[in-house]
Amino acid sequence: MKKISLMKQVLLTVLLLGMVAPLIGQDLYLPATSKSKEAKALYTEAMDALYDVEFSKALKISKKALEADPNFFMGHFIQSYSGDKATRKAALDKLANYSGKMNKGEKVLKQMAAKMKADAQYVPIEEGRQLVKLYPKNVFAKVLLAYNLGNNKETRAEALSLLDECAKMAPELATIYNSKGYLYLANKEFDKAEKAFNKYIEMASDKANPYDSKGDYFMAIKNYEEAGEEYKKAHEMNADFKISMKKREEALWMAKREKLAAQVKEQLDKLVADYNSMDMAKYTKHYFNGPEFCYVLNGKTTESYNEFAKQVFEGQDKYKEWKVEILDETIQIPSENIAVVAQIFTSTGTPKEGAPWSVKGSYTTIWRNIDGNWKVVQAINTNPLKE
Repeated sequence: MKKISLMKQVLLTVLLLGMVAPLIGQDLYLPATSKSKEAKALYTEAMDALYDVEFSKALKISKKALEADPNFFMGHFIQSYSGDKATRKAALDKLANYSGKMNKGEKVLKQMAAKMKADAQYVPIEEGRQLVKLYPKNVFAKVLLAYNLGNNKETRAEALSLLDECAKMAPELATIYNSKGYLYLANKEFDKAEKAFNKYIEMASDKANPYDSKGDYFMAIKNYEEAGEEYKKAHEMNADFKISMKKREEALWMAKREKLAAQVKEQLDKLVADYNSMDMAKYTKHYFNGPEFCYVLNGKTTESYNEFAKQVFEGQDKYKEWKVEILDETIQIPSENIAVVAQIFTSTGTPKEGAPWSVKGSYTTIWRNIDGNWKVVQAINTNPLKE
């Protein structure tokens, strides 16, 4: 057998690579109809940006593609990913009413757009299945179907299976692990979600979205400070990720709320302990001696702190002992200086005269941070509790 010359080997390699490259492209992007080579080239760039979850970049590139070919169907398809309602609506209108030449996949997308235009809540699973059937080796078709299947708990396993197929078909495509991470989060499989997001970061460490996604993971497990750091990193990587800074603000607020709730909880426990010790001097110090004060006991309102304190001390003189036990408690922090607490309790008492008693009730208190100290400004005590 004659040896092939080095030049022929090089030429053969180039030809083979030229054949493989379009196949790889075809696997990652849905086929697009256009006579404009520029529009098609920009389309693949825009799709790459979509895979990287860089929507702003994708929209800018697809807009350039539409300048090259104003009737470019897939250019309008990418515009439908806009977060701006008007832009999205206009894109769906273009797709739903499109009358130009279309391939089979684009006809399915037109059908999908028409349904989404008619019903904003429509989930295009049917169209996703049609695209996968048309293009069984197309990664985008499978990713699109997996995304929509992931909205439903019953079809989430199928979505994960599709993404596993995509990972084998396109092992270099990092966004697959992003999608898997969110599906695991939806299933509350936090260990698997963390591994998926870590793999995403490993594969696309130079992109912003992996860090934003890891921030969402930390939010889901209520590690708010770590979430804030990840969101900050995402925005530093890409200034277009303004949503990451909004998420960071929320994460930092949630972290602060946890600390404030812990402070209130400490005061709540002291209030109950002081009440059970029958030390009314300590107990009444938890209440605010000021104009905001209001105490309601079984519908009877006392708007004077001094009158409330007088009633408490008089009640003490009538009892040998009493005890309150908290059965359930929720603490809400609507703002930095306000806490709303709802408690279900049981209370027992042994009067100096008469029989012992036991009752179940509810106690709702509003606390205000006054000069660094949490005080009860309003309270509603209801017992017996009607359930």
